[in-house]
Amino acid sequence: MKLFKKLAINVHSQVEAMADRFENREAISSAYIREYEKVVAKSKMRLTQIDRDVERLEKETLRLQGETKLWADRARRVHNIDEDKALECVARMKQTQKSHLRIQAELKDTQNLRKKIALDVEQILSKLEELKRKHQSLASRQACAEAVQTLQHPDTSFEHDINELFTRWETDVIAHELHSQSCVTSVDQLAEEFDEDEQKQSLRKALDEIIATSKDKEE
Repeated sequence: MKLFKKLAINVHSQVEAMADRFENREAISSAYIREYEKVVAKSKMRLTQIDRDVERLEKETLRLQGETKLWADRARRVHNIDEDKALECVARMKQTQKSHLRIQAELKDTQNLRKKIALDVEQILSKLEELKRKHQSLASRQACAEAVQTLQHPDTSFEHDINELFTRWETDVIAHELHSQSCVTSVDQLAEEFDEDEQKQSLRKALDEIIATSKDKEE
């Protein structure tokens, strides 16, 4: 189809410079898809305009058809009364018939054009959907493949950096854990000191009671 050939040439001219600089297949594919979308949008606008033309021509056809009938009826009514007027009515009828035939031909051509453009739009939409599906599928597959490749063959410097990061991180965590344990230990030692003092006080109290009891017996 000429439309697809023209479209391909237009897209090629837009992405050729991009392809020369770098081979980004996803970007080039997106450019093709955007161009197809533009063509579809323009074709749909053209279809809307043609639909208006078809509607206008259909109305004009009905009007001229009615007007032709009207002049024929007028000629029949007056041909026994005024032949000249009847002949003038027939002349008007023929003139209207001529216009009616011209509008009918224009309407037929416009309807045929609409069918052709509608078919083109349908084919472009089908191609566009196919392109979008392939684009999405290949982009997803490429992303997954790159991820797997990265995991299987990681960059040495990247792997060293991330390992070093985790090592420093783990060292900091261990330091914090040791500090927390030392704080807990300090608190436990303090509690033990209090417990020891409290036990001594209890023993002193018991000793004082024993001494006091002994003194009472002696007296």
